[in-house]
Amino acid sequence: MRVALAAYGTRGDVQPIVCLGRALAERGHEVEVLAPRNEVGMVEAAGLFSHALPLDFQAMLRAEPAQRMLADGRINALFRWLAGQEEGYDSALRQTLAATAESVDLIVCTAALVPRCRAVAEAHGIAMVPLHFAPPHSSRMRPAFALSTRDLGPLNRASHRLFIYAWWRAQRGFLAPLHSELGLPSPTYSRLWRDYSGQHPALLGYSPTLLAPPADWPEHLHTVGCLTPSPELRAEIAESGLSVELEDWLASGPPPVYLGFGSMPVLNEAAMLRTIRAALATLGVRGILAAGWSELGGGGDDNLYVVDQVDHESLLPRCSAAVHAGGAGTTAASAAAGTPTLICSVWWDQPLWGARCRELGIGDSFPFTKLDTRRLVEGLRTVLRPEVALRAKAVARRMAEEDGVASAVARVEQGCFEHLGQHGRGALA
Repeated sequence: MRVALAAYGTRGDVQPIVCLGRALAERGHEVEVLAPRNEVGMVEAAGLFSHALPLDFQAMLRAEPAQRMLADGRINALFRWLAGQEEGYDSALRQTLAATAESVDLIVCTAALVPRCRAVAEAHGIAMVPLHFAPPHSSRMRPAFALSTRDLGPLNRASHRLFIYAWWRAQRGFLAPLHSELGLPSPTYSRLWRDYSGQHPALLGYSPTLLAPPADWPEHLHTVGCLTPSPELRAEIAESGLSVELEDWLASGPPPVYLGFGSMPVLNEAAMLRTIRAALATLGVRGILAAGWSELGGGGDDNLYVVDQVDHESLLPRCSAAVHAGGAGTTAASAAAGTPTLICSVWWDQPLWGARCRELGIGDSFPFTKLDTRRLVEGLRTVLRPEVALRAKAVARRMAEEDGVASAVARVEQGCFEHLGQHGRGALA
C-alpha cells in the first residue's frame, strides 16, 4: 500500500503523523509525509520520505499579530488573520497535494487539510481518512468543542452545524480554485458536512480514557488512542532522556511543578517570570519551566529550572503537577504520566481538554487570559491535593493499556484493504 500522510500545524500535529508513518513503513508500506517546511527535519530523522508543505505554522503563530490576538482571546480575529496568511501559499499547497495524490493509494491527513484532501482524493479515485486530535463530528450528546465545553442539551447538534458552516465560509475561497483545477463540481456546504456528520470513516487520535466516543457516533469513527513515539523513534527525533544537569537538579529536592509555557502567548516575559516565581514561593514548591517558543529562557536558580524543550515522557512522571496550555498532545502526556494537570487554555481544543481534566478529577483549568499569581496559586492548590494525584495515577494506568499507533495502523490497513479489494483504488474516498 502506498500512503501519503499530510500534517498541517505545529509539531504537535506532525509528530503523531510521523509515529503512524514509521509504523506503516515498518510493516512494509510505502510512506511519504507532507509536513510544514520547519518540521521536515523531524520527518527525515524518523527515516521517512518527506515533502515540504509551503508554510511554517509555528512561525505564523509566533508572529506579533497572532500572539497579541491569542493573548487577548480574540480567536475569531486570529482565524481571519490566518486565512489572510494562507492566501500567500494556497496555490503551492494545492499543487503539492494534487501531485502527491497521483502516486498513492491512500491519504491520511490532519484536520485543517480535510476539505482539500477530500477533493484531491475524489478527483484521483483514491482513499482518504482524516486523523483528528479532538472530536469534530456531530453528536446529540456533546457540543462542538470550538464553541462550548458545556452540554447544550437539544442545541448540541445545532452547535456542530453552526461551527461547520463557519468553517465552510472560511474554506470555500480556497476550495473553489482547487475544485476547478481538479474538474470537480463547485464545493458546497453539504459536501463538507459529510465529513463532520459521520458519513466518512475517520481516526480520532486521542485517548478514549480521556474522552470516550459518544453513543450516537457510527462505528467507523474510530477513537484509536494517542499516537506516541516508541522509545527508538523518540531517540531518533531528539526527544529522549534528560540532561545530566537536569537529573542532578531533580535529585536535589522534592518533585517540582512542570510549567510548559512555551506555546502560550507571553507578551511580557519579565512579568510572567515574576508571576511564576511568586506562585512557587507562595506554595513553597520548586518549578521547572519549559520556555519553548517564548523568550522565557534564562534566570533559573535552585527553585526554578529553565529549559527550552524537554522530553515529557522522561520528566512528567517525576513532577508533582503540570501546568500547560492544554494541547491534545501535552494533555495526553501529563495524563499518561499520572501527573495532576492545570490547563491555562488559549484556543481551539485546549478548553475541551481542560474541561475533561476537571471532569475526570485529575486537574483543573482556566483561560490563559485570566492567568495571574492568584489564579495560578489557586489552580495549583487544587491539583496538588492528594486525592487528585490518586485519580491521576488511576487514569494513567488505564491509558497504559492503550496503543494508539497499533490501533491506527490496524484501522488504516483493514479499511483500505477491504475497500480496495471490493471496489478498487480509492473506495474510501
